Amino acid sequence: MKTKKGFTLTEVLIAAVIVAVLGGVAIPQVSKAKARASAAQAVAYLRTIKTSEKMYYAKWKTYVGGATLAEIKGHLGVDVQSKDYSFSVVSSPTSTFKATATGSTGNTITLNQDGTFDDSGTEVEKTYAPAS
Repeated sequence: MKTKKGFTLTEVLIAAVIVAVLGGVAIPQVSKAKARASAAQAVAYLRTIKTSEKMYYAKWKTYVGGATLAEIKGHLGVDVQSKDYSFSVVSSPTSTFKATATGSTGNTITLNQDGTFDDSGTEVEKTYAPAS
């Protein structure tokens, strides 16, 4: 008597369904984890920018405002390297500033001179911006 080698069509289909279900569950979780990691990196850069702004203010009695990445690096010494977020600083030179990280999907995280995160934005912002 010959023994059959291989898998039946039913076994292959069951395996394919299991893989599809696992993929359907895992892929969204990986995407969320990536978004949280990118936001955490943006928050770390914003905190570094805030500290550098405070140091700049202590020396020059003004905040750096309207800063591009080159100006953030040149004036504040913060080399921002992020492919998922762009950064900007807006200030009233003698009293306030807001550093903003804008994500590639349009979400923003904003930190002011007091170290307070603005949570008035989208659910993404509220989800990823830390408590002040």
